[in-house]
Amino acid sequence: MPSNPKIKKVDARMIFDSRGIPTIEADVILDDGNRGSAIAPSGASVGKNEALEKRDKGKKFLGLSVEKNINDIKTKIHSALKGQIVFNQSKIDNILLKLDGKKNKSVLGANTCIAVSMAVLRAAAKSKKKDLWYYLNNSKSAKLPIPQIQIFGGGAHANNMISIQDFLIIPNGAKNFYQAMEWVFKIYRKTYDELKKKNLLMGVADEGGFWPCFKEAEDILKFLSKIITQCGLRLLVDVSIALDVAANNFKKKSGYNFFKNKIISAEELLYILNTWMKKYPIISIEDPFSEDDIKYYEKLKIASPDYVQIIGDDLVVTNKNLILKAFQRNSINSVLIKPNQIGTITETYQAFKLSKDLGLVNIISARSGETEDTIIAELSVGWQANQIKVGSFSRSERLIKWNQCLRIGEKLKNPYLMQKNYALKWDKL
Repeated sequence: MPSNPKIKKVDARMIFDSRGIPTIEADVILDDGNRGSAIAPSGASVGKNEALEKRDKGKKFLGLSVEKNINDIKTKIHSALKGQIVFNQSKIDNILLKLDGKKNKSVLGANTCIAVSMAVLRAAAKSKKKDLWYYLNNSKSAKLPIPQIQIFGGGAHANNMISIQDFLIIPNGAKNFYQAMEWVFKIYRKTYDELKKKNLLMGVADEGGFWPCFKEAEDILKFLSKIITQCGLRLLVDVSIALDVAANNFKKKSGYNFFKNKIISAEELLYILNTWMKKYPIISIEDPFSEDDIKYYEKLKIASPDYVQIIGDDLVVTNKNLILKAFQRNSINSVLIKPNQIGTITETYQAFKLSKDLGLVNIISARSGETEDTIIAELSVGWQANQIKVGSFSRSERLIKWNQCLRIGEKLKNPYLMQKNYALKWDKL
């Protein structure tokens, strides 16, 4: 068996994501007989600086087919990567970047590049006979990330019934990941029971959270706060609320379409968010404004309690240069990391590493168009991310990632031990 296994073949096929939309599964086969496979996810809330997803735009699958991507993998990418030592991840990713030749990856597509890049990483771990998280970390003293779990979906995930995209909970006071999952289970089930009792059950949104069945966003905050308390949990101390505002999705030329049929200014949105932080147990706010309104990120960060995460997602799109810019503007204290936003594992890690070096809280995140791939669970432990965000507590493409965290937790020196957000002093709440 070769000590430096080389890539023998790169293959791919079209499969479907959690929304039934075509996506790419890539295979990397090595000359030592091992192989790695990975599947590209797809997002609904997309930043303007995000690497581009490529689709055929023909007659098949309403233009969403990825047959051209598959052909590129089987031909161009196979030829370029054949013979490369699989452990040279950065070199292989650079070959992909040169083969594409565009900053936004518009030639091959970010969905093509990330599927191949992740498959290379998996193949390398398989060749070493190691779990992927352990291949990256090589320490059983690792900790599991703090989970963010969607309870209600909104925005682009629920046909814009409510402007805000995600209403989540964070079990920040749990002593370990296992207890965190128990608390989440109780809250999710209690929410279901209460909605059913009030005849408000309307199905689930893209990421498994309940369909928003309230007139206004603040009604959900009131409801969630009450549910947490009814479960015997303390607000802020045990369980807190997180918001993914995803403000890009309701930004108009004249302002923000925050309320139905009513446009408000950035200043008014700032006032609303500040008011909510005083009234409700909010511990995290993601993309509170459009990426073009970075000065309002700064204003919100200054006005927020020091324990509140102000997260950049569409603002920074897993791009190390944009993360540095946002940090220098003092506009965020936390950052979302999504591999398919940038298109390669190497670039994803560069963004992650920079966020860590700058003292920013990092959250590895899934997308709304998800798959059965568990790689973000493995990256979050392998890289020792602070938090993980994969959606709700239903739908198999979400639960498979929570379950993978539990499986990894069994193998740790301190089973299920979870990260603490010391940067924002959550341990002092």
